[in-house]
Amino acid sequence: RSTRSCPVPNCIAKMFAVRSFTPVLLRRVRVQPFQGSWRLLSTATLDDKVATFKADIEKHLPADGKRVVFATAWLATDNVFVALMHEHFPKVLSGMNLVAIDTMHLFDTTHVVAQQVEAKYGKPALWKAVADVSTREE
Repeated sequence: RSTRSCPVPNCIAKMFAVRSFTPVLLRRVRVQPFQGSWRLLSTATLDDKVATFKADIEKHLPADGKRVVFATAWLATDNVFVALMHEHFPKVLSGMNLVAIDTMHLFDTTHVVAQQVEAKYGKPALWKAVADVSTREE
């Protein structure tokens, strides 16, 4: 293919440049007005996201946490939810029910993470398992 129609020098080489996968929140870009400074790319600042989270909790959950159930699979997002509740709404977290369902397909490390989260935030989960099954083989 000819590069004559390309207005940018070396555009063919640039078009096929090797790219690496970097999550959006980890990509760093130069801020033009402040040469030499860096910032993280994000659609909203962390403070904005936490403020929205707090507003949603205040709007939708009772202050005492009663009759609230949070089902967890011990994913990172679930653990962040528990951490944010512990930090900003300890009374709600204390009153709500944390439920974990073990389908016998959880990784062994998931049980370790679950124990760590329960211990760190003082919130034991109500564990539910498949009826009449106690091992993966069953």
